[in-house]
Amino acid sequence: MAEHVYQVPEKYGEAQGTYHPRIHSYHRRIFASIPPALVILAIIFLLTRRRFALPYTIILIVVVIAAAFAIYSVLKPNIVVRTSTHLLRGRTIGWNVVPLANISQTVFAERLASKKSMNLPDGGAKSLRHKGIPAMWALNSAGKKVFRLDGRIWDGKTMRRIAADISDQTVVYPRINVVQMNKQHPGLVTFNELHPGWKSAAVSIVSLIVLIVLAAGALLPEETLRQFNILWS
Repeated sequence: MAEHVYQVPEKYGEAQGTYHPRIHSYHRRIFASIPPALVILAIIFLLTRRRFALPYTIILIVVVIAAAFAIYSVLKPNIVVRTSTHLLRGRTIGWNVVPLANISQTVFAERLASKKSMNLPDGGAKSLRHKGIPAMWALNSAGKKVFRLDGRIWDGKTMRRIAADISDQTVVYPRINVVQMNKQHPGLVTFNELHPGWKSAAVSIVSLIVLIVLAAGALLPEETLRQFNILWS
């Protein structure tokens, strides 16, 4: 778990700059961690109320582990370190390392809006909901992405500072949606950002399955649960 500057391997040199998300950016991360936290609490409560059979208990434990990992991945300390030769970003395991010599320019969007923001009137409620979040990329000489910071965790002020520190040339967009960004700089935005529908559907299906599993264990009569070998006899 790469979370601190002292964990940077010596081969990359001494840290010249260390960056963390500003504390006020944590509110987005806290809100994102609430649903998996509620799932964990619901499962713990359920396990204390009923004595489930081993297979069902294992399923619940797997869900708890997945939810806990989701919370950790959102709330864990995030760090970017700049040495004289490399740019490093802490990951759950190890570092994402980019030689500074590979960075030709940076791109910074003060507001990267979703695909849904297209054709929405400015100032409306829907427009405000899809106003976007900041984003930053580092590009090589071929215009390919070699590094990115996500506005769901990092704040715009810190990303702007990093962009200026690692490159003399920064392209700034006050507001741009993902479709426009993909036309201006192909390959910077992800498939999920360009086609959010399938991910939303997958998340909805997984959430529905988890809810069905929890509801079955909590609401079905004990006799019914024993018939399906969900409860110990």
